Amino acid sequence: MKFASLSLLLLFLITPKFSKSEDSTIPLDRINDAVSFLAGTKLLHESDHPLTNTNSWANHVKTLDAEFKSHRERVLTPMSEWSNKELTPELTIDSTVRYMFSGPDILHAFHMFPSADTFILCGLEPVGEIPQLNELSAGNAGRALGEVRNALGEIINFSFFRTKDMKDDLKFSTFHGTTPIMMVFLARSGQYLKGVEFLTLNEDGTLTSNGLNAKGADAVKIEFSPLRFEKNKTLYYFSSDLSDGGFPKSGFKTWLENQPKGNAYLKAASFLMHESYFKGIRNHLIEHSLQLVQDDSGIPFRYFKSDLWYVDLFGSYTGPIDLFSQHYQSDLRSAYRSRQRPLAFGAGYKWRKVESNLMRFVKQDALNAINKKAEEKAETPAESETPAKEAPTEPASAP
Repeated sequence: MKFASLSLLLLFLITPKFSKSEDSTIPLDRINDAVSFLAGTKLLHESDHPLTNTNSWANHVKTLDAEFKSHRERVLTPMSEWSNKELTPELTIDSTVRYMFSGPDILHAFHMFPSADTFILCGLEPVGEIPQLNELSAGNAGRALGEVRNALGEIINFSFFRTKDMKDDLKFSTFHGTTPIMMVFLARSGQYLKGVEFLTLNEDGTLTSNGLNAKGADAVKIEFSPLRFEKNKTLYYFSSDLSDGGFPKSGFKTWLENQPKGNAYLKAASFLMHESYFKGIRNHLIEHSLQLVQDDSGIPFRYFKSDLWYVDLFGSYTGPIDLFSQHYQSDLRSAYRSRQRPLAFGAGYKWRKVESNLMRFVKQDALNAINKKAEEKAETPAESETPAKEAPTEPASAP
């Protein structure tokens, strides 16, 4: 009897009262170490954790180091350099970025808009949960790490997730949903998690905090920055239907309309906004974007009227991949024949550099306001000899 009672007591003491991310008191250092373990990066708080001495983790680190190095050189670094050169800084610094049909792809949004303040991602994939190291052991860690590599493989190699594969990968993994994958991308981008909060989206467009309890959450909010930076960036991910049958009803449309106008990013978006039943989200992005970057799978070219938008065309457009051949855009093809600029990286369904296309649209009103402000500043008597900053160059107009 004494032995049985002692066993029960020990079982009670070592069993957590909350499982996984239902624990309302997970310290940030534990979350960051768990994410670092999955990302194959150095654990900052418990560097001597037993699982980091296993062959499975050593192989994981070696594999991800090589894959991310290759992807950084081929895509992420030239993408950030392109962004630095081509995007209007007055519209990107401290801005809000809407990235619909994104899945957990904060990786490319972060490198496309590195100076933005807030990222809003949305997809059908479940929100998921916070990964925890105490869920892993020498017996299952290798499987969990393999699942991470499998989930990341497509986007590292091809720069996009296949929707069906992603649903399967995120559903059956040790750590479910988009949250662990987004956290891994942030860790691999040199970011430290400063706060995590799961949210319920109400029909009136308000959000209710669930704290760290991921059960039933419609969204997750993650605050992050480099470790010692005081100013945080914010990432929201919503699991929500963006079709006309779901977008207005869920409350997401109302919430999204209350966010500041800013930038939008669309990549490998399945040409959904070419369809009549995605009119609501298409109209929202056109109305609430001051600057929009997309490939041909986003909003059809014909919606960007030349009296409202400036446009620059980069890369090459010969038509969509065979799966989406019905969405060939003859007007876009004509525009690319008359003017196009080189693109030093590949992204989207045609992920090879020589095949990719990328478009940058800027609202004329927004750019005119920037030019006017720059002119007024130049006309103001300078208090010092520091020259005034030149007004941004206007890109070519859409046909």
